[in-house]
Amino acid sequence: MYVTYLTTILNTVYKVPGTIDPENSFMELGVDSLSLAELGAHLEDELGVTVDEEDLSAVTTVSGLAVLLESRGAVIPA
Repeated sequence: MYVTYLTTILNTVYKVPGTIDPENSFMELGVDSLSLAELGAHLEDELGVTVDEEDLSAVTTVSGLAVLLESRGAVIPA
């Protein structure tokens, strides 16, 4: 659920092309540090969980970020 949510955001908002492998690093997906910071802010606004730059530096993949969101009790909007 979290992986699907994140890949949808990356495809639509951040224009990452094609099918996203959740095990690829954000760098491999072409997501730069500015976009990651924006993604963190987006997730905070939309999900109500804190995702700061340290968190995004520690998790380098979509799968890793999904685990972080789940561990923080993020609720994906319907």
